[in-house]
Amino acid sequence: MRRRTHREETFSPLRAKTLANVLRYLFVTEFGYENKVIFAEAMIERILEAVNAFTQPATQLRPGQVLWMAVPNDGRKHAHQTMQEIPKVPVILDLVTDEDLSALERGEKYATVRRQRHARLLEQAFAQGGVLAQGDLTALTLTAERVVGRDIAYTRETEERFLPYRGSVQDVGGTLTHKVEVIRLFEAGYLEPEICELLPIVHDLPAVENYVQSYKNVMKLLDGKFAPGEVSSILSMHKRLIQAYIDIIHEHHPEVLVNNPHCQEHSCSNNPHSTQGS
Repeated sequence: MRRRTHREETFSPLRAKTLANVLRYLFVTEFGYENKVIFAEAMIERILEAVNAFTQPATQLRPGQVLWMAVPNDGRKHAHQTMQEIPKVPVILDLVTDEDLSALERGEKYATVRRQRHARLLEQAFAQGGVLAQGDLTALTLTAERVVGRDIAYTRETEERFLPYRGSVQDVGGTLTHKVEVIRLFEAGYLEPEICELLPIVHDLPAVENYVQSYKNVMKLLDGKFAPGEVSSILSMHKRLIQAYIDIIHEHHPEVLVNNPHCQEHSCSNNPHSTQGS
């Protein structure tokens, strides 16, 4: 066996003075992992990855940027979970940019700059594998949540630009889902392949075609004088989504609702089968 050199004996112990080894000692001596060292080391590795995500060096952030923790866009809805139960992903966001300051200097309206900022933050988080809720924007920009919602809707309506916030990406909360966004584009005259390209979240053609067909099924049942609650049960669709579709039908096909005794004059929300509050 090779004998260690003087330098190895001097400096090798110093290399062991790490946070990982401090945690390893605690797991082994205080948390009962003396016979499960391999498991302890695996846990420590994950813990250090999480700590590193929360402690990005200041040199990695430019002036005006902020490190924020987003919900991961991992294909899961994470519905009915508390934030403590949901994994997080770190994202670096441009909270204030030179473009913002330049626009304000030119006399641009505060509301215009604010809308641009909200859109930027949502898209930057999404590009880094995360999604922000409207509440995140409220905290980051100190803007009332109802105003945040109006800003997102304004961008959608004026620019036909669908921003990837958590409600639209993961179908959670009381916001309109991407299914409704698909139908709005469909009623605007876009074909299903075009809709796939316009959505901020990747959708394959069969999924979009399925959403459109479901919408047509809702319209057929309403035209057949079924009540909204009955439509919800027949198609196994959430009442809130049915009501959102009814709003679109009222805008584009009002004759369907006029012929339905449960929805005359678009009074579905006042019907005993109401979707309101669902």
